[in-house]
Amino acid sequence: MYRLAHSALCLLAATLVGCSGSKSFSKKGTKLDEAGLYAEAAVMFEQSAQRSAKNVDAKIGLKKTGQMVLNDKLSSFFKSVAMGSAKGDAVSTYLEARAYQDRVQRLGVVLEIPDHYKEDFERVKDEYLVELYNEGQGLMEKQEFKSAEVVFAKIARLEPNYKDASSLRSIAFLEPLYRAGKADLTAGAYRKAYGSLDQVVSKDAGYKDASALRQECLTKGQYTIAVMPFTGSVKRTDIPQKAQAQAITALTEMRDPFLRVVDRENMERILQEQRLSLSGVVDDQTAVRVGNLIGAQAILLGTVADYREEPGELRRSTKDGFEAYRVEQINKETGEKSFITKYRPVRYSEYFQENKAIISLNFRLVSLETGEVLASKMVDREVKDHMYYATYDGNRDQLFPAQNGVVHQNNAARNELRGLLNAPKEVKSSATLGGELVRTATAQVASVVQAELNSKLP
Repeated sequence: MYRLAHSALCLLAATLVGCSGSKSFSKKGTKLDEAGLYAEAAVMFEQSAQRSAKNVDAKIGLKKTGQMVLNDKLSSFFKSVAMGSAKGDAVSTYLEARAYQDRVQRLGVVLEIPDHYKEDFERVKDEYLVELYNEGQGLMEKQEFKSAEVVFAKIARLEPNYKDASSLRSIAFLEPLYRAGKADLTAGAYRKAYGSLDQVVSKDAGYKDASALRQECLTKGQYTIAVMPFTGSVKRTDIPQKAQAQAITALTEMRDPFLRVVDRENMERILQEQRLSLSGVVDDQTAVRVGNLIGAQAILLGTVADYREEPGELRRSTKDGFEAYRVEQINKETGEKSFITKYRPVRYSEYFQENKAIISLNFRLVSLETGEVLASKMVDREVKDHMYYATYDGNRDQLFPAQNGVVHQNNAARNELRGLLNAPKEVKSSATLGGELVRTATAQVASVVQAELNSKLP
């Protein structure tokens, strides 16, 4: 009930403030109008009406002064037409007048534009559209596509369905991209060409042969990497396999259209067709032979040199502290009651546990065309997580730490103890940390591969 009353009061206060401001602007508008400054008065009346839709005086004032402002704008339009000024200027002047009319109408005030102005505008607009269309066609013939697109955009704002202006505007936008993509494709800049052609296809999939050229970019520029089974001498024999799987996932998630990743399953299928087996691929020479068989340009080799999950022991320690309590006492002379705070010694417990995982992963990206090691890196990472908290069976709000056998009332020390009492009692397992570690290490592998690919494909 209180909340509803409070909300109603807040709403009433805001309304009163708005009404007060609205009346202030309205009074200023009236004074300006009386002084013959109707344009300035119209601004005040407009602001007043914006602040309060119920201010009738503001709307009456805006109806009068706003119409005078609109008439001035229409007069400027008439002069532009009569004097044979640039048709674009005349059209812009009329549109400015109409925009003012629309703005004021949204405040509930209707201003009038006589029909003869509307007829003049339609005539001038039609003449201006002809000028723009001819200008745009001329620019297209000169192959000045960016300038042509600007011109056809003006036509679209005035008359969206005017002749084939919309189609010509699309061509003016797409043709430069198409030509740039085609030139880059011829020059062997496949990634750059793909970017331009992809914009074309995204806007108009049927534009010339852009789709086919985009596919040609991929066909000629796509780089195939075979991710060979990772090896390792660690106790956990499943870790190299997990690292390989995560490396493939990280490479795939880059969503680079120019990167094709061949994993173990696909390699096995291809090799079975060749009546060979992937088992026994343990050295570089054999891996290179397999990579060549499956049509890869490079192979990714990985070795897990070290992997450890180290769960920590939960350590408990008992600490001395004091619990505050109040004692009532009576003044023997006056009989008045009062309370004093005393402290009794207590004990509370602190717990600590830290788990961690360690990995050392060596990988190499080897070119099958040159035998060159394109990238090589040793990734050494360690991740930890711990929990550190305190428990107390008594009144936690009155618990104080001890220092040298007495109550430690320092705020920082007490806040630290409160933090421990409220600290989370959970810690990530070493196995969970290990899984995260494999993912982050292989993500680093993927970023190095991506950098190498970017250097090869401009």
